[in-house]
Amino acid sequence: MEMMNQLPNPKQDEAQKGAWLSIGAYFVLSLVKLWIGSVSHSQAVFADGLNNVSDILLSIAILIGLKVSSQPADHNHPYGHWKAETIATLVAAILMVLVAIEVWIQAIQALIQPKPTQISPVALYVSLGSAVVMFIVSSVNMRLSRKTNSIALQAAAHDNRSDAYVSIGAAVGIVGSYGGFGWLDPVAAFLVGILIVKTGWEVGAPAIHMLMDGFDQEKLQGIEEKVLQISGITQVKEIRARNHGVYVYVDMTITVDPYLSVIESHLLTEEIENGLKGYLNIVSVHVHVEPSLQADKLLP
Repeated sequence: MEMMNQLPNPKQDEAQKGAWLSIGAYFVLSLVKLWIGSVSHSQAVFADGLNNVSDILLSIAILIGLKVSSQPADHNHPYGHWKAETIATLVAAILMVLVAIEVWIQAIQALIQPKPTQISPVALYVSLGSAVVMFIVSSVNMRLSRKTNSIALQAAAHDNRSDAYVSIGAAVGIVGSYGGFGWLDPVAAFLVGILIVKTGWEVGAPAIHMLMDGFDQEKLQGIEEKVLQISGITQVKEIRARNHGVYVYVDMTITVDPYLSVIESHLLTEEIENGLKGYLNIVSVHVHVEPSLQADKLLP
């Protein structure tokens, strides 16, 4: 069986830089927040630290996925390993939900059995500083995701931005506790858990959609319209497309005049392939040709 050659992606190294940037930022921030959250008695900051631990898992998963996806095709994976990035993203999203559950448990316990503690102002400074750092990291990763066309890195950028809002939420809870509303801190921690789940869903849902070979219908219609512009094609009888990492594979059935020769029909399929490759990141087009039903009625 002939294997497909691994498609080149010269920007893969740049995408990995974004993953390393996230890992470094989250590693430092998680250590600081878990420590400050413990010594300053802030449930919100501690929950934010756990959130960053889950973000480390997400970034590591993305990094592993990027590295594995760049491996060449082999006999067991004739289409290559591009879906490794998607699988890693889904695994990380599941881990994020598990972390959120732990955050909720701790927040509920703090509400049921409140402890009269004074949150240190350092916790507030850490939360605000963390928000600034994550906004910067999000901006860098978003630019890299657009440059490298990495879906996983784009998801990481959204996660970075979400973490900045989480830190702002933690800061709000801390300020509220200073005003005598101690319950605001564990409530803020609970809301942090909700944001973690929301981010996990936003990261995991597209991965599930891609792994199940889902494809945007508007894009599919655009492909069909582009094919119908080619002279000699009477109908696009069936068309399917699927994502394979950053690339798109298309299968279609077209109808043509039944009096065309085999060579003429073949030239039409080549015209379709050459016209579609590069459009919407399409790299492979498989075309099946059938005789037009209208013209078929004219046959004796």
